[in-house]
Amino acid sequence: MVRNSRDGGGNGSQWARICGKLAAVVALCLVIRGVSDMLESSGMEVSLPEGISEFILMSELPYHDNFKVSGTPYLFSELPRINHKDDTGTGSGDDTSAEVEVPSVPDISGAAGEGEITESEPQEPQESTDGSDSSTSDEPDAEPGGAIKTTITGEGGGYQGGAQGIYLKNKTEYEIDVEGLLSEPLDFSADDGARVLIVHTHGSEAYMPDGEDIYEPSDPSRTEDTNYNVVRVGDELEKILTQRGISVIHDRELYDYPSYNGSYTRSLEAIESYLDEYPDIAVVIDLHRDALEGDGTIYKTVADIGTTPCAQVMLVTGTNFSGLSHDNWQKNLSFALKIQSAMVEQYPTLARPLNISQNRYNQHVTTGSLIAEIGCNGNTLQEALTAVRYFGDCLADVLLGE
Repeated sequence: MVRNSRDGGGNGSQWARICGKLAAVVALCLVIRGVSDMLESSGMEVSLPEGISEFILMSELPYHDNFKVSGTPYLFSELPRINHKDDTGTGSGDDTSAEVEVPSVPDISGAAGEGEITESEPQEPQESTDGSDSSTSDEPDAEPGGAIKTTITGEGGGYQGGAQGIYLKNKTEYEIDVEGLLSEPLDFSADDGARVLIVHTHGSEAYMPDGEDIYEPSDPSRTEDTNYNVVRVGDELEKILTQRGISVIHDRELYDYPSYNGSYTRSLEAIESYLDEYPDIAVVIDLHRDALEGDGTIYKTVADIGTTPCAQVMLVTGTNFSGLSHDNWQKNLSFALKIQSAMVEQYPTLARPLNISQNRYNQHVTTGSLIAEIGCNGNTLQEALTAVRYFGDCLADVLLGE
């Protein structure tokens, strides 16, 4: 009886310890949830140890872009989702939110949004500040708005040279067969009814105020006024493609407001909704404005085409290098390379080197998805509008097989 009593007491103590641990876990969950909600509203960031970060992933707690894992900026969705279904659209472990985005920082080297494509990855400041790609002179020219002109072609070094005059900035360790990818046929054609969806994950991105294009900034180089941000540039792209007989849907929503964090998550939800409603959408153009800034100097990209001032265009394609599911990334890259080739051939200096990212930027949804960076924060809206007309012309040629 004494032994049985002791056994019962031991079991009771064991259960008490288990219950105590469970209570501690629940308390930790509540604390993390409270902190994450506070950070979401404040825009602050916090560094979490890897162990806690992995626990959050396994526990499927709400996660926010505000957290940094072991001091390195990550979205939790970029880390391995343990025991979760990946990219199936089923189950709460779906990891289809935005990947690896450096939290909001001042405009330094953007692609898909300053400081964000790593989200900052496609363009480091030195690419526009070292003068190696400048097509102007040894001493850069300052524009009235204070921006320095530069033309980034890839010939100055630091890029992978490819076929047909194409240059790449390959941020992965994958070997890229440019000629092979260019020769692959597309899975879609505008002649067969393929539809284009234009979205803006960072729709508030705006340009250097100039002339009549003066706006009330909501943040530096940003405005919610769609007459002056990249949504206006999307309007122009829609016009160009429609004139060529291509069916277009233009989503003019701002997914970076009221919060810049989580922009890719919100735009993905919209894209998937459009795909459900319009199954003939084959091409998704996420249209952005880049940012080039270093040591307090703002730069503007310049394409030498005709007599009308024109910005440059940079295409960004994602991969599965970060570990997120993106099986068809090479098909997306093949599509982007065809557009890049058309720009290089028809409008030399229009295209900056094509950026191949480690991240996927929602491009897993179709085999015709890409990011198009039209100009940068040093360019004016009119320069961006000129650039997107040329870009739209090349995109239409590829979609129509011309």
